[in-house]
Amino acid sequence: MNLNDSVRIFHRFIYICAMIGSTKKPLKPDSTSDNAVNRVSKGSTLEGVLRSENNVRIDGTFEGELITKGRLVVGASGKIKGTINCSHCETEGELEGTIVVQELLVLKSTAKVHGDIQYGQLSVEHGAVATGNLHLTSKVKDIKDANRDKPGATVGKPPVSKTPQQTAAV
Repeated sequence: MNLNDSVRIFHRFIYICAMIGSTKKPLKPDSTSDNAVNRVSKGSTLEGVLRSENNVRIDGTFEGELITKGRLVVGASGKIKGTINCSHCETEGELEGTIVVQELLVLKSTAKVHGDIQYGQLSVEHGAVATGNLHLTSKVKDIKDANRDKPGATVGKPPVSKTPQQTAAV
């Protein structure tokens, strides 16, 4: 028996002693964790409806309706065809269909996106391709739209003051 064998046996002995004396439960993924990610891996195909409270990563193919309150990441080999609704989306792959991103839509240089696309903010790297209808939806716009529905509201005009205003020369 040489020194390497002795060290290996000693390490196994320490590991076994630690496992026997341990009262801890084995580590399991926490499904309620903010870091939980639902994945469709490369080479996999999923069809249907995917609803998630957590983040989603697509490296394979998904066709259908994808709704997540978390972040959607589409890898370079990922393809989605259908309806997407998420808070944040970052794609290197292909998206086709109706896409609604409440916050930031990031199109990496290899991204190809086609369809009716709504987003809060947009970031596009050189080389990315986006075709179809792109709509910026912002909270300011939504507030103005809500004010239009109110009787007597003025949109795009400053409010009329009933007190005389002074003008300062600059």
